[in-house]
Amino acid sequence: MEAIRRIREYQQSHGTGYTLRRLGQKAAQKYFRTYERRRQRELCTEEELERQRREQPDAGLISVVVPVYNTDPRMLEELIESLQEQSYRNYEVILYDGKSTRQETLEVLKKVDQDPFRVIHGKENLGISGNTNEAIRLARGNFVALCDHDDLVTKDALWRIAKRIAEKDPDMVYTDEDRISENGHHHMDPHYKPDYCPDNLISDNYICHLTAIRKSLLEGIGGLRSGFDGSQDHDLFLRVAGKTNRIEHVPYVLYSWREVFSSASHRNLQICLENGCRAVMEQEAARGRKVTAKPLKKEIRLWYEIPEKADLQAVIWGKSPEDCRACLAELREKTGKKELPAETAVIPEGGNRMKALNEAVHRATGTYLLILEAGVRDFRAGFAEELLMYAQREDAAGVSPALVDARGHIVHGGYAVGMKGIAQCVNEGMYLTAGGWHDMMNKVHNVIACSLGCMMIRKDHWLDLDEHFREGLGAVDQGLRQQQAGRWTVWTPHAIAVCGKSSFLLNGKERNEEDVKRFEEKWGKDLPDPCYSSRFRREKANYGY
Repeated sequence: MEAIRRIREYQQSHGTGYTLRRLGQKAAQKYFRTYERRRQRELCTEEELERQRREQPDAGLISVVVPVYNTDPRMLEELIESLQEQSYRNYEVILYDGKSTRQETLEVLKKVDQDPFRVIHGKENLGISGNTNEAIRLARGNFVALCDHDDLVTKDALWRIAKRIAEKDPDMVYTDEDRISENGHHHMDPHYKPDYCPDNLISDNYICHLTAIRKSLLEGIGGLRSGFDGSQDHDLFLRVAGKTNRIEHVPYVLYSWREVFSSASHRNLQICLENGCRAVMEQEAARGRKVTAKPLKKEIRLWYEIPEKADLQAVIWGKSPEDCRACLAELREKTGKKELPAETAVIPEGGNRMKALNEAVHRATGTYLLILEAGVRDFRAGFAEELLMYAQREDAAGVSPALVDARGHIVHGGYAVGMKGIAQCVNEGMYLTAGGWHDMMNKVHNVIACSLGCMMIRKDHWLDLDEHFREGLGAVDQGLRQQQAGRWTVWTPHAIAVCGKSSFLLNGKERNEEDVKRFEEKWGKDLPDPCYSSRFRREKANYGY
C-alpha cells in the first residue's frame, strides 16, 4: 500500500506518461540489471588500477572520516574492505565510535585498528554531527573526505579525488554516486551530477557523497552543526559555498549510498526538509539576501524579498510594431503591471537582431529589463516577480522562465552544452512537470545561458558585455562570458509563459560539424556545465535528459 501511495504522489506531480517511463526504468534496473551491467563496464579495470598505483597524484594526505554508532557489523566490514582497497596510497581512515553498545560493532572495530585505519572510541555519543566533528579534529590530512558508516566506495575513489586536487587546487571536490540495496546485492539509481550548480544546491542537496573538503576551511566554518541533523551535510555545503567557489566535480560514480529505510532521511523526511530550509535562509541572510524557504514536494522553494517598486522595464522585439504592442498589452494585463514601461525593437526579415536589441537596451532606462520576443504570451501568475527575485542578485547573469507550448511541453528550458559539445536547449519537448533527471526541471537551477526570447537581466550586467553585443554575439556567448565574470544564469520552473517555435531558439540537431568546430575553438571542449555531467556529456550517453 505504501508503494502505491508513493506512485500516486509521483504521478500527480510528474504526469502519467513520465511516471510510467520511470516505472519502466526502475523495473529494468531491478529485473534486467540494466544499470548493473553498465556499472560493470564503467568500473576501473585491474590494469587501470595498477596504473593508478604506479602514478600517484601529488595531493598530500587525505583523511577519510567515518562516524560509527552501533553500525550493522556486515555493513561496517564491507565499508572497511572497500577503503582497504584504494589505489591511492596517501590516506588515513578515522573511525570515530560514539560509544557503541553493540558488541558485534565493537568486535569489527578491534580487527582494523592498524594503518591506514585509526579507531577512536569516544566517551559519549555526540550524534552524527558531533562524532564527525571529533573525527575531523583528529584528522591529519589537508583534505577531509566525509563518509557514512554503512556505505561503499570504489577502489579508485580517493585516487580520482586526489588527481583533481593536484590538478585544480580546489577547496571542495564531489563525485557521482549510486544507491545500493540494504542487503548489498543490487546497485541502482545512478546520480550523474551536474558540475557545480549553486542554485540547485540551494534548492536541494544534490552534492551529497563522496565529498572531500579542505580541512582549514572546514575548521574555519566550524564543521557540522548538530542543530541541522538530517540535513547536516546540506547545511555544511551551503556554508562552504558561502566561502569559496573553488568547487570541483569528479564525474565518476565512486560512492554507493546504502538504502537503509530505518535511516533518519527516510523516517523524518519532513524534519530534514525543514532543517534544510533553515540552513538555506541562514546562509542567504549571511549573503545579505532576505528570503523565505519552505518545503514543497520534497524540495526547497524560495521566495526572495523584492523591492516594492522595482525599476522594471520591458524590451520587446518582433517583426512589426503591431506584434510588439500586442505582446506588451498582454504582458501588462496578465502580470497586473498596467503602467509597465517598454522599449521596442522592430527587426525586419534578415535584420541584425543583436544590434537592434542592444540599441533598445541602451535606450531603456530601467534597472531591470525583461527582454521579450513578441511571440511569447500567456504569462502565468507571479511571472515578473519570480524573475525579479533572482535578477536582483549581484551574482545573477540573467534569469530565464520555463517557456512551454500550448500543451505544456518545454520549448525552452535554458541552454546546456549538449552531447556534441555545442549549446542546445535542455529537455526540449518534455512535459514541464515531468521533472527529468533527478527532478531537476522542477527545481531552480543554473544553466549555461538563457534565451534572448524571454529573460530578465539587470541593465548594468548587460552593459558590462556591451562590446561583445556590438560584435553581434548571441545568448550562449553572453551567458558564457557572464559565467567567466563570476555570474550565474538562473532558470526557474516557477515562472511560466507560452510560446511556439521561434528564431531565438538554438536547435542542436541542426548544427553541423563546422558549427561544433567553431564553438570548440572559441570556448574549448571541456566547459564546466551546471546542467549536465561533463563526462557523460562527452561520451554522448543518454542518461535521462
